[in-house]
Amino acid sequence: MIHPRGDWQARVEAGGLTWHGEGGGCWNEGAFYEFTEAELGRIRTTAREVYELHLLAAAHVVRHGLWSRLGVHEADVPILKASWERQDWSLMGRFDFLLDEQGQAKLIEFNAETALSVIETGPVQRKWQQEVMPGYGQFNELEKSLVAAWRRCGRQHVHCAWRPRHPETAGTLRYLAGLVREAGLRATVMAMHSLGWDAGRGSFVDCDGEPVDCCYKLYPWDWMLREPFARCLMDSQTVFVEPAWRLMLSSKGMLALLWELFSDHPALLPAYADADRLGASFVRKPFFGREGNNVCVVENGEVAEELTGECGDQQQVYQARVVNGGYTGRQAQLGVWMVGGEPVALGMRESERLIITGDSAFVPHVVR
Repeated sequence: MIHPRGDWQARVEAGGLTWHGEGGGCWNEGAFYEFTEAELGRIRTTAREVYELHLLAAAHVVRHGLWSRLGVHEADVPILKASWERQDWSLMGRFDFLLDEQGQAKLIEFNAETALSVIETGPVQRKWQQEVMPGYGQFNELEKSLVAAWRRCGRQHVHCAWRPRHPETAGTLRYLAGLVREAGLRATVMAMHSLGWDAGRGSFVDCDGEPVDCCYKLYPWDWMLREPFARCLMDSQTVFVEPAWRLMLSSKGMLALLWELFSDHPALLPAYADADRLGASFVRKPFFGREGNNVCVVENGEVAEELTGECGDQQQVYQARVVNGGYTGRQAQLGVWMVGGEPVALGMRESERLIITGDSAFVPHVVR
């Protein structure tokens, strides 16, 4: 435990984190996690390897037409397949791991499209480390890596789009648009519903009629593909970031496929399309659920914890539970950020509950 800064609310808000919550909420600097360089080296190696496994599994899906294993609609296959074959440019994603009793990182899921907690991970916990623990390091190259990636992307103008619904999504998008500008590119922030279609140009356009050459979106593909404008995607010259092929990686059906293909990898957990092979204890997840929605934890045949949400009618995957000693009674989740396929930062979330959600506390870390 450590004493929070007396004006911590004002300090995190200055970094862009305005949804920290009453009394701490999604940000908790009354504690911190400490790692050694050797421990982080193992985590980075695991993240690189698991990312490569995801790419191999995606290639397997495309090669053998296993789209239904990931919950992909048949009508959407041409869009995903074309995006994969073009190898459309991808920016970032976040792996979520739990450590087992031996300290091995175990993959819980891959947030391959619309991962949040960017502000907490990047500027806010970095500023905390500099002010509170200046003698320590931190695994946190997220901002620098994102700016460098945008400089290499080959675009001049990026439209940054989201569905106006939640302050965290809006704040995150505006922060990321700032990084686009820092990279020397023009950035236009817009609502996703402002996107229009110009058939003559073969391009999506913004509300001023300007062509959208590149659209960075905090709006997942499983939603986009259900929109009326999805029929225009195959004919569009607009580049979307994240690209359509990332839907394969974001589906939690990928967890079962990874286990089928690479069950000898120590970071993977047994996962199946049904619970029969997992015994009486497992975690049930919807394919495209987010932030813990509709996740159910079963222990010894009894529901230990279950969350509601909008994803209850989706296909489900069943994954073995991670057994660990916990941290002072809390579940601690490691979020490893990937930019360009490389691990660049770590963000820790914890909860006294079994399921980590979007409201679970973000806790800073340091490196000894």
